[in-house]
Amino acid sequence: MAGMSGSRQPERVGCCAAVRPGRACRSLSRHEGRAPVMTHSARLRPRSDPAAVTAHDDAIVGRVMPPQLDVLDARSRILDAAAHLFRREGFSGTSMDAIAALARMSKRTLYAGFPDKRAVLEAVLEQFIARRFAMIERIGREAASDEAILTRMVGALNAMATDEDALAMYRLLVAEATNLPALALAANRNGLTQAQAMLRQPLLNCGVRDPDRAACFLYDLAVLAPMHRLLVGTDNLHMDVAAIVGLVLEGVKGM
Repeated sequence: MAGMSGSRQPERVGCCAAVRPGRACRSLSRHEGRAPVMTHSARLRPRSDPAAVTAHDDAIVGRVMPPQLDVLDARSRILDAAAHLFRREGFSGTSMDAIAALARMSKRTLYAGFPDKRAVLEAVLEQFIARRFAMIERIGREAASDEAILTRMVGALNAMATDEDALAMYRLLVAEATNLPALALAANRNGLTQAQAMLRQPLLNCGVRDPDRAACFLYDLAVLAPMHRLLVGTDNLHMDVAAIVGLVLEGVKGM
């Protein structure tokens, strides 16, 4: 007011507090038009506070903290990619680089889970067999009697052993039998062992004293023989699964 020219000016508040007006204006003019400087503390604001997260923060976090793959998801992607490449290119024609590229992950991640290509193939075979047997067991649960369970399971074994995916895997094992004989043997043993475990109880319920031996007969008749015929180019014979199950059950009664 005009009558109070000799009194003290009120204190300035805000960003220019305790700074002479002229100096504050000059300081602000130097920064005019420039983006605000983000301090270290601002960059590390807790992400739990939605108001504290900006697009720039997200960009920084995305660069320094890439999202981590779930372990099971990463393994599944590796094995699915490897299975595709092994069927298409063969074992020797598939590289670890190609597996990593198709699985959309780094070689470092791939080697963290598998030391070499042989370990990848072994895991591919184990997963392939496990998935097949899981489907077969679900099919068997729908049957009413133990003999019907055996018939459905053996029929499913035959169907899944003679489709294109199974034949491609078996051709791969045959092609690599010289270089990887133990792997081919282990895959065959794995299939037989799972078949025996799956068929054991219904065979026991049917009065079979040696269910593992009976399961081996069924596995030879329903899986190995038809698969071999297809691999060598011989026409596959029609299988009367119920008759085969009945024949084996009758044949092993005295054993």
